[in-house]
Amino acid sequence: MKKIKVLSFVIAAFAAQVVSAQEKSDNGINPLSLRPIHESNVMYKLTLWRRLDLNEKQNQPLFAKGGEITKHLIDGVKAGVLEPYDNDSVATKITLEEFTRRLTKKFEGGGLSKEEIEAGFGDEGTTTAAGEDDGWGGGGSATPATSQASGETKTTSTAAASSEGYELYPSDLYIIEIKEDWIFDKQRSRQYFDIQTITIKIPSELSADGLEKELASFKYKELESYFRLNPNCIWYNAQNTAKHINLADALELRLFNGRIIKKSNAGNKFLDEIHKSPKAALEKSQQLEYELMEFENNLWEF
Repeated sequence: MKKIKVLSFVIAAFAAQVVSAQEKSDNGINPLSLRPIHESNVMYKLTLWRRLDLNEKQNQPLFAKGGEITKHLIDGVKAGVLEPYDNDSVATKITLEEFTRRLTKKFEGGGLSKEEIEAGFGDEGTTTAAGEDDGWGGGGSATPATSQASGETKTTSTAAASSEGYELYPSDLYIIEIKEDWIFDKQRSRQYFDIQTITIKIPSELSADGLEKELASFKYKELESYFRLNPNCIWYNAQNTAKHINLADALELRLFNGRIIKKSNAGNKFLDEIHKSPKAALEKSQQLEYELMEFENNLWEF
């Protein structure tokens, strides 16, 4: 039974190699790969898309306050060090103006003015009329809420405000997607996860039309160099603050939890589109993880 299963994987691998021939460059090397494997040594390959919720406990070291991975990416674009792309195909670059436009949430209808935002009014820093219930069992005061730690006026989640809208904080952007190739290298007889791109997503609750949008995609090959040259790009080690590690090392060591939401398929469909329900998609995602793990373990057993 195990022989039949392994044989089916080998046949599928051969078919995948034929189909993916167009994806290779002329020299047989994937230009997006950090450590490329020549196509002649690729016995089996799948492209996977993983969704990371940075608010999850396992992913919080990537999202430490003031050192969010999204902050480093945004800062890199504004400094002209990183090139943002329209989507994870990384075929079309976007300008800094377009990047800023996507990052800006526009006011709708009766939104706050620039002066009101600067004065401290907002979703989290609102005022209550004298004598009204402030939600804590007592009367409110007509002063903006302040931060206990610093005593400074607390505003809404804005990095920069204008009369038309405000720029989202990096901490608002808690969803990223990783596109990677799962490759079995027959020369070394082992599997590799080869990250291709990282995409920042704008959550649906912050989008004007209530739909999740892409802010920008980045080539991981460029990000790896950017992270290593920036000592502030760290994976926060809460267990031992003397041993923070660089974000590049954290991603290479796979110190994150990312659920598979899509694998390469002819229809280019996500798992929830194929299986018609979020629960079935989650179950299939977990099944895929086990199948990939089992494939490497059983490949050379006959």
